[in-house]
Amino acid sequence: MYEIIYSSTASRDLNNDDITDILTTAHKYNAINKITGCLLYHNREFIQILEGEKEKVESLFSVIYQDDRHTDVILLAEGEKEERVFNDFSMAYHELSDDDVQGMSKELFVSNFIAFSEVVDKPTFPMMLFWSLAKQLLTK
Repeated sequence: MYEIIYSSTASRDLNNDDITDILTTAHKYNAINKITGCLLYHNREFIQILEGEKEKVESLFSVIYQDDRHTDVILLAEGEKEERVFNDFSMAYHELSDDDVQGMSKELFVSNFIAFSEVVDKPTFPMMLFWSLAKQLLTK
């Protein structure tokens, strides 16, 4: 099993239809290629962790890297690991909408996410980095 974590910045013209397209494509591709992970998008920033067979994850990252819907793609960490953490997620995803940001929804989500991040197993450096960066992103 192999994993990577990267960050990027949304392009200026990224819209909700683009996000829907990204997620639809990811769900199909990841299910076929047995890739799992988690994508967070907040304040025009992406953080994503992917896990699966090394060749398939590297191939997917190559496509992601060239996607013009985001810029400043930075591979933050990668490595081998024993088993999946996101077993049931072809792509876990959550976006906080403007309405969420202004209401209790954001506070509740962030609180629950941080609580979850404290108890989830973090067996590798990329996994520890993902959860740490995700908490930072959501508390900005």
